[in-house]
Amino acid sequence: MVNKLLSSLYSWIIMVIVVIVVITANSFYVVKTLDDLSSLEARLFTTNRVINAVNKLHVAVLRAESGQRGYLLTQDEAYLEEYKETLNSFSSLADEVEVSAYSSDLPQQVSRIDELLLLTRTKINGMVEVVELVRDDQTPKAFALLESDRGLNLYNEFEEIFQSIDSSERAMQSTHLANLMKLRRDSVNTLIISSGTTLLLIISIFALLKMNVRENEKHQHDLEDINEDLETKINERTQELRVYSDELARSNRELEDFAFVASHDLQEPLRKIRAFGNRLDSGYKDVMDERGQGFLARMLNAAERMSMLISDLLAFSRVSTRGRDFEDVNLNDVIHAVVDDLEIAIEEKGAQINIATLPTIRADKSQIDQLFLNILSNALKFQAEDTIPVVNVETSSPDPADMEGLLLADEYNWLKITIADNGIGFDQSFAEKIFAPFQRLHGRSEYKGTGIGLAVCRRIVERHNGKISAQSTPGEGTLFTIVLPIDSEPFGSINNSGDSHDDA
Repeated sequence: MVNKLLSSLYSWIIMVIVVIVVITANSFYVVKTLDDLSSLEARLFTTNRVINAVNKLHVAVLRAESGQRGYLLTQDEAYLEEYKETLNSFSSLADEVEVSAYSSDLPQQVSRIDELLLLTRTKINGMVEVVELVRDDQTPKAFALLESDRGLNLYNEFEEIFQSIDSSERAMQSTHLANLMKLRRDSVNTLIISSGTTLLLIISIFALLKMNVRENEKHQHDLEDINEDLETKINERTQELRVYSDELARSNRELEDFAFVASHDLQEPLRKIRAFGNRLDSGYKDVMDERGQGFLARMLNAAERMSMLISDLLAFSRVSTRGRDFEDVNLNDVIHAVVDDLEIAIEEKGAQINIATLPTIRADKSQIDQLFLNILSNALKFQAEDTIPVVNVETSSPDPADMEGLLLADEYNWLKITIADNGIGFDQSFAEKIFAPFQRLHGRSEYKGTGIGLAVCRRIVERHNGKISAQSTPGEGTLFTIVLPIDSEPFGSINNSGDSHDDA
């Protein structure tokens, strides 16, 4: 998908670059063509100007000479009008011819025109001399000058230079016209090529747009197919979750049924066993031999242990099913109340309990009470005979390592509570096993209990969205770390009508 998008993007970039290059090239060519046209038009204008100026000078000389000859033949002053007009306009004609000569494209035209103007002035001066002789009644002398070869030679030279200038300028004019026609043909060809390339670009753009539309449609279809697959998978997963939810609800119902059975049906036979056993012990102890008395004592111990197991299992099941609503709980009050409950055990062992100032959190007070009771009672229980128990309860902010594995780490403010003792400890490989129900690391003869207390602690902490862990070394004590939210809400089901059982 990404490669297709990049390919489409690159195609558009290349197309835009091509369009810019073509438009720029066409623009430069149009500008160059306009410059060439302007240059050719200027050259044609200059050539026409030279030709027109030389022709005007040539016509003026011919008109002056024609007027001179008419006056000589008729002595009529009327024939001198064009002669006089030529003399009066000669200066302006000469200036025009000179200016046009310096703008000519032919370098040799300047010298030719200078020579033409010199011959024109000499020719005019000759005509003036003849006319003035006639006016001074020196007609024979005037005719003698007129019939001499001097005037004819001047005119022939004038005509030769005139023809040379005119023919060279007309040749240049023809060249410029040919270049202009060629430029026009090239412009037409370029226009055709530009139109063709523009049309090709337009077709290419439309083709690319069409391809993009098809790609988008294909991508849309692919997305729709993926969405359908996702919806199907989501529906399947939802169905599985619904099945799991129903299974969990059924399991919870079975757990509640079991709790009911454990609290009523199982306890009743045990009470009868213990009651009849006590009667046998009190009424028939004398008639039983020592072996029978041992059997009876073992039966009563087993019944008592069975009753404790059922009670502890009932407490374990009620952590989630009979938990209370969360409220503001002052941990200082809770732990000092627990210490008061353990006052006798603390005095018997001379234990030292060091408690730091603890905050107030939102929690189930009865379960937090049970949590501290289980851990502190274990700290007092699992001690060497010659060791005075020392328990330190401290609080701090958790570090990132403590927050690992917490799903709601960003949802709440957190509190870290550590409870360290100097008890017998255990091997760290059993750090998880101690939190499993009915898991014991020591025999019943050494330390009393059912092995359910720490399992209840973990379940309580997990209901409060926290976690509990233990670090220990044999003979060096145990450190329990509890990470709890300060402003939590209960995880799992809530039943306000129940209560929890405190049992170590």
